[in-house]
Amino acid sequence: MRLSPPFEEILKIDVHSHIFDDMPEFVEMLRRVNLRVVNICYCGSKPELLEPTETQAELIYQKYRPGFYFASTFDLTRRDEPGYAKQVIAWLDRTFEAGAIMVKIWKEVGMELKTPTGAYLMPDDPLFDPIYSHLAECGKPLMAHLADPIEAWEPLDPNSVYYAYYSQNPEWRLYGREGFPAHEQIIAACDRLLAKHPGLTVIGAHLGSMERNRDALAKRLDRYPNFYVDVSARTVALQRQHSEKVRQFLIAYQDRILYGVDVDQNTPGGVLSKEKRIAFTEEMERLYRADYQYYAGMGKGTIGGLDVECLALSPDVLDKFYHKNAQRLMLALAEQP
Repeated sequence: MRLSPPFEEILKIDVHSHIFDDMPEFVEMLRRVNLRVVNICYCGSKPELLEPTETQAELIYQKYRPGFYFASTFDLTRRDEPGYAKQVIAWLDRTFEAGAIMVKIWKEVGMELKTPTGAYLMPDDPLFDPIYSHLAECGKPLMAHLADPIEAWEPLDPNSVYYAYYSQNPEWRLYGREGFPAHEQIIAACDRLLAKHPGLTVIGAHLGSMERNRDALAKRLDRYPNFYVDVSARTVALQRQHSEKVRQFLIAYQDRILYGVDVDQNTPGGVLSKEKRIAFTEEMERLYRADYQYYAGMGKGTIGGLDVECLALSPDVLDKFYHKNAQRLMLALAEQP
C-alpha cells in the first residue's frame, strides 16, 4: 500500500461551505495548506438575503481566486408568479457571468414549501424543469440538499450524531408531526428528477441524505450516472460506521464522491475582530487536518473526541475525492493559480 501524501502536498477542495467573511488570516491558511473553498450561496425563505449573499460571494471570489469559488442560488418565494422560470434563468445567467460554477437548491423544497394546491413542493415539480434544462445546457451542476438525515423522522436521541442540531433547530425535526412528507418520498422525488434530466449533473449534498444507508445510496449511484454526492457535514456520521465497509464504499464510488465540510461563517452587519478571525482559522485548520487523518491515515486514532479507525485511502482515491472529481464536474475549478 502506497503511503498517502502529507496533508499540505495534496490539493484539497472543500466543495460545500458558507464562509463569506473577508478573513485574510483564513485565506493565508488556505494557501499554506493547499486548500480551496466553494462558497455556497443560500437565502432559504428570506429573499432579502439573495443579492447581498451573492454580492459577497462574488467579491470574495474576485479578491482571493483561486482560493475561493462560489455557487449561486435563486429565490423560491416568487415561484407562483407568471414567468417565474424565465426570471430565475436570467438571474442565474448573470451569476454565471460573475463566476458561479453551480447552483444550490435547499431542503425547503420537499420539507417546507407548498404548491398552490397545498401539496408539498417536491424537487421534481414541473416548475423546475426549465431551470434544470437550462443548467444542463450550460454545463452547470445542481447541488441539491434534499431531505435531511433519517433521524429527523425519528425520536430525538442523545446518542445521535445530529442530536445537537435537532435540539437547536426543532422546526426541522418531523417526528410525530402529521402531514409532512416521509424521508423516502423526498428521496423518490429526487430519483424522478435524476431520471427526467439525465443531462443534468446533480451533486447530492450530505451524501444525498442517505448517509446511514449506503446500500440505498449505492443503488442510486449505480442507476443514475449523473448523480454525485459530497460528504459535507457527514464525515462524523461515517466515522461511527464500520470502517472497512466505509472504505470499500469510497473506493467503489471513487469517481462519484467529493470532499466538503459545510461550515457557516457569515457575520451579519459587521466584520469579525482579528482575534475571532484567527480563532476561526485555527479551528478550521484543525477540522481539515482531522478529516485528512481519517480519510488518509492508517490505524486507530482519536478524532474530535471519537475513537475511529482511519481509512488509509490510496493516493489515487484521495486525489479524486479531494480535488479531481470537483475539477472534472466544475470546469472553473480547473483554473490554475
